[in-house]
Amino acid sequence: MAIIKADGLVKRFGNVVALDELCLNVERGVTGLIGPNGSGKTTTIGIILGLLKPDRGEVSVFGLDPWRHGREVRSRIGVLHEKPFFPREMTGRRFLRYVASFYGVSDPEAEVGKLLRLLDLEEAADREIKGYSAGMVQRLGIAQALIGDPELVILDEPTANLDPMGRAKVLDLIGSIARDRGKSFLISTHILSELEKVCWRVSIIFRGRILAEGSVSDLMGKFKAEEFEVRAMKIEAAVKLLRHLSSVRDIRVDGERGTVIVRVHDPTVFQEEALRKAYEMGMHNVSINPRYGVLEAIYRKVIPSEEGETA
Repeated sequence: MAIIKADGLVKRFGNVVALDELCLNVERGVTGLIGPNGSGKTTTIGIILGLLKPDRGEVSVFGLDPWRHGREVRSRIGVLHEKPFFPREMTGRRFLRYVASFYGVSDPEAEVGKLLRLLDLEEAADREIKGYSAGMVQRLGIAQALIGDPELVILDEPTANLDPMGRAKVLDLIGSIARDRGKSFLISTHILSELEKVCWRVSIIFRGRILAEGSVSDLMGKFKAEEFEVRAMKIEAAVKLLRHLSSVRDIRVDGERGTVIVRVHDPTVFQEEALRKAYEMGMHNVSINPRYGVLEAIYRKVIPSEEGETA
């Protein structure tokens, strides 16, 4: 059974159509809601939480209408909004204790201690939040979203403004919490490179519509990579090899990276042909990899090209 089910959602703000007959299914596990900025992600989250009323369409969360039963729905969801603001003069521990008491947690001290350990914030717990790094602030935000043991945690751009190390750490934490504690996550983001490590399912949103939805493996099968990056000791020999393959559409050399970028008709046929030909020619130090990560390759196939290039 889907945790969230939306059918034909329409939401306008004046003349701006934020959601245009949006249909969405979120199942248990880790789901990525991905799309460019302005595609309707935050509006969708607002409707899921019962903070916005759709102009048309139906939505259920845990089988309930979030607009009519907003308090009950929100009591079962933890949220980290984009660009969270926390009281800078408070310590992390004091802030989490305050949130825990607000939610009526029976033993706030024990709950906070457990979350500080889980989010690797024990050493910084008694420091003022104004001294936290961006990554620590995001982890604090995830900790407060987990207070009260919610069934679903919604994270809106949780890795924005973090460096690669910080993004990887936050996503590793999300993945471990989902696996070890059985929590479900809905992650709204436009940053794809690390997200594929934790997502079980993906919904791709563009201009207020869901263009593709399903498990990552299903979407991989439907939207196969068309561009590959080929590395070899001798680039000239690699280009000569590739030009004779029937599966190749076009080739270009990236001189700065020392690679050959290849667009292909059929990814499976191309990989088999290229590796067989390289072996026949005695080129044993050839690597062939999709040019983009799994999610980015899917995203570029689904989103119109002018958007995909800038996302």
